[in-house]
Amino acid sequence: MTNSKTLAQWRPHPLVFLYCTLAIVLLGGVCFWGTKLLVSQWYQPEVASKAALTGTALLTLLFLLSLRRCSTPALPAFRGLLLITAYMTIGVGSFFLLFVIPAVVFAIVSTIAIALVSLFRKDTAYAPNRFRQLLEFYRKHRMYQ
Repeated sequence: MTNSKTLAQWRPHPLVFLYCTLAIVLLGGVCFWGTKLLVSQWYQPEVASKAALTGTALLTLLFLLSLRRCSTPALPAFRGLLLITAYMTIGVGSFFLLFVIPAVVFAIVSTIAIALVSLFRKDTAYAPNRFRQLLEFYRKHRMYQ
């Protein structure tokens, strides 16, 4: 599905959008909860809440910038995340979410890491190439429906 013509014609199921959004929201929630838990051990609860909001906002900013850095005209990074979500979807129900959510969260964290590493590289095509390799890895190891 990484062919640009096939990718342009692909219309993801609405549940794929829902599962990808659920993974993004859960990652943001874990970031908020973890930051608040860590900061509240040393500071007041009000400061911990502000730090958690700041940490979650920074994660969101990093995520958006990494999507921009890993995108190409043929393969936008958000469309790639939808492809990864579709590859990991094995049906409708609650059991398969144990596979989909961690896989998409790992892909998001990997995308952020790829973008951060590409900042120190002279090669401008490093991030899109690595993102395409990540997408190919998920394609090869996808769950069959």
